[in-house]
Amino acid sequence: MARSNQRRGPSRAVATLAIALVVACQGAQPVAIPADVGVGPRSTFAVAAVTGLFGLGADGKILGRIVDLPARSVPSTVAVDPSGSVLYFALAQTTPDRGFGADIYRVKVDGTDLRPVVARDRPNVFYASPTFSESGALFVHRRLAKEDPDHPGIYLEAVDSIERVDLATGQSRTVIADAAEPAAVLHGARLVFVHMDRGQQAGLWSAGADGSQPGPFLKTGDRFWFVQAPRISPAGDQVVWSSAGRATSGRDGAPVARTHKTGLAHLDQPSELYVAPLGGTSLKSIMSTGDDVVPAWSPDGTRIAYIALATFYVVSAADGKVLLQQPTAGFNYGDPVWLR
Repeated sequence: MARSNQRRGPSRAVATLAIALVVACQGAQPVAIPADVGVGPRSTFAVAAVTGLFGLGADGKILGRIVDLPARSVPSTVAVDPSGSVLYFALAQTTPDRGFGADIYRVKVDGTDLRPVVARDRPNVFYASPTFSESGALFVHRRLAKEDPDHPGIYLEAVDSIERVDLATGQSRTVIADAAEPAAVLHGARLVFVHMDRGQQAGLWSAGADGSQPGPFLKTGDRFWFVQAPRISPAGDQVVWSSAGRATSGRDGAPVARTHKTGLAHLDQPSELYVAPLGGTSLKSIMSTGDDVVPAWSPDGTRIAYIALATFYVVSAADGKVLLQQPTAGFNYGDPVWLR
């Protein structure tokens, strides 16, 4: 399956679905990754990739696995809770009682206490993108993929929502309909997310954590053909995301397509990292990434990490200057989070 088909799509849940289908059909391939398990306490980064949940050192080199996951399962969209001691992530797999889909799992950074915390109630439900508010409230993206009854594996429609989860009971309730990929503002009561319209992306939006006052995040008139993985800075004052196909308004108010002459591209649309203040009053591209990526803020908010084209990068959040570039072994792409 081509990389563009895995990443470019309406949401991260679709990416999880596509990758998991490949693994389910073909099985995981052998990879050159250290055999160590339980490497979280000495890891600077945790990365969810198609072949597992890994720990990376400060130099970007793979130390090993944080935990052994169930066979033929695919993790994605990893997040760390406010205590910094527990990882939450989506895990796509097929189970005898609920068929194919994705649940939200948790595991301590040291690799213990692996268990589901948000479980799907039927086949073709995909949970993804866990995110925490400062108070410890957990929000997730839920996608119900409606399958063609005459053609199994063909999905005709998707219903997306952002759910708030009661961690004590595992029960969830919808706070925003037609929404995906939430990012919680730690020092406020707002969410930034990808607005959905009949299963297709319809821009980057924000709303209250209770779903109130939803509307476009950017006040600049910019639009994007593809938006992925908004992430709020630790200080709660900036948002970074991966986008392609930017269009903005010219002086006469007519839409003007913006092109970027550096980096690689696919589908004739280069991917870039954008940073904006939380108010959405401006934005800037800090670099071309060559492909759609999942960014992760450093704890001090000065750096951003991502993985693309079998390489782990750390760049300056201010200007995109590459500070670290380390080849990865065993996966070409991944969803990182900065542990320390």
